[in-house]
Amino acid sequence: MRLTIYELGSSLEKLLSTLKKNRENVPLETLRTVYKEPYEALLRQINETASEFVREIVITDIPVNPDASIDAQSDLINQTIDESGLVRQISLCLSHTYNVHKLHIIALELRRQIEVALEPYIAMKNCLVADPENLDADPIIYNTITRKVYENNAWIERDLDLSGKLLIYIKQPKDISQPIMEENTNEQIPENISEYAHQPATADG
Repeated sequence: MRLTIYELGSSLEKLLSTLKKNRENVPLETLRTVYKEPYEALLRQINETASEFVREIVITDIPVNPDASIDAQSDLINQTIDESGLVRQISLCLSHTYNVHKLHIIALELRRQIEVALEPYIAMKNCLVADPENLDADPIIYNTITRKVYENNAWIERDLDLSGKLLIYIKQPKDISQPIMEENTNEQIPENISEYAHQPATADG
């Protein structure tokens, strides 16, 4: 059964607490030699749990445009992750501060940066919602991906009944769905949006 963010966070806290106690009470060289097998098993468990925890926060239900290039959006997500500098901070949380709360905050910031980067793709689904039976009423600005309305200079979640309504989409630049990243023959970019989550967060000594 899939664990929730809170269950993963609780499990990670216990694992990091064990790692911290081990490092505080046993020389690192002894952990790496005498207790090599259980120590490495603990590190693997921390990496797996931390990766799942971060993936749940950063990637799960991230809004993407199904009608635009998924490869381009995937590249943009991975570019944002790479350029954020936050992956290093995630690693430090695990191996030096052992702080799950801080890890959670960093992961939320990474998700925010990804959502900002994807905004041009999400904006392709901005539309005006008009009621044909009441054309004198001001149309509602609505996004069909996020299911939010725009009012008072902010996007707000609201259930909107679209039955019988007229949706007018704003024309977007033709090249918005083309890959945004420049080709880099020296770097492998994961093709799958969720592949980042399979890169273990470093927690070794």
